[in-house]
Amino acid sequence: MQPTIVCTAPAAGMIYLNGRFAGEASPERPLFAPVSPGGALYLEYRPLTGGGGGLARRLVFSGGAPLADSLAGADGLLCVAWPGGVVEVAMTAWPRRTEHFALEGLPCALEREETDRMMLNGIEIRVPRGAGLPRLLRLNGAAALLGDVAGGGQYLAALTGDLSAQTGLVEADTIEPADGGLFTAVTALGDRVGHGMLEQWLVDGGGPTLVSSEATWSRGGPDWPGTAEETMIAAAEAALAGLPAEAEGYLSPALAAERPLARLSEICDLCVPMKYGLPDARPCVGLLKAVNDHLATVRPLYYRAEPVGSRQGPWQIERLRVGEE
Repeated sequence: MQPTIVCTAPAAGMIYLNGRFAGEASPERPLFAPVSPGGALYLEYRPLTGGGGGLARRLVFSGGAPLADSLAGADGLLCVAWPGGVVEVAMTAWPRRTEHFALEGLPCALEREETDRMMLNGIEIRVPRGAGLPRLLRLNGAAALLGDVAGGGQYLAALTGDLSAQTGLVEADTIEPADGGLFTAVTALGDRVGHGMLEQWLVDGGGPTLVSSEATWSRGGPDWPGTAEETMIAAAEAALAGLPAEAEGYLSPALAAERPLARLSEICDLCVPMKYGLPDARPCVGLLKAVNDHLATVRPLYYRAEPVGSRQGPWQIERLRVGEE
């Protein structure tokens, strides 16, 4: 089987394969290219904008699939191997830039690359990718930086009171300060139904401590699936989240009795829509499993759904079968 790579890049740039110009790639316009099913593939990304951020990496194929070992240390490269020989290759190299600002008269810098870091009072502070400029909060025996994240979310970097060290980092969709060093954090789990977590954090001289945590609905209530595919994905996400009763609520009574999703977490980390077509007429979704920090594989989960309404939506899953990668 001859694989096809689908290359994307953080900014428009030229892609070279084995030293030859293959075309241009960007976040909106990926480059599709057939490659050899065996041997080394040398990829090079040359951005068309200033500031650097180029990348050159080696990816080895065997039997039409990428070898995990060849990607084990491939910083700046993220690959997803889909069924049918499609391999997505995301170039994540970013040009380096630094923003200078001041907090209470102290010089600060926010250095942006593939990961971001902040320099304050001579110390390096971990912040999430896309961190915005923060405000400094003075607490009882401690301090914290509270800021927004590009694309949504907030971060809270806990510091010692004299700003000499970082003691922790909290990330959430929203973080609201309260009295006595308490912070309320709400985080959506990112599933289709809208599960979330409501947490209370206490920040003191020892760093952030989780005081309480409870499940909540990130959108105020459940957003039950409306299509057969959404129902299958919602069932898998509930199983992966450790909610077996909810997962079985998407299944027919006969299928639920077999508990087919009980061990789903052993074979996948996420359930996603099948992005590329398979030579099979049966509907399916994808089960994504991380192999290492730079490679994930997807295998199909075939299903049959019937329009049988329930309190969790208008569809029920009647049959399941996991396919090969």
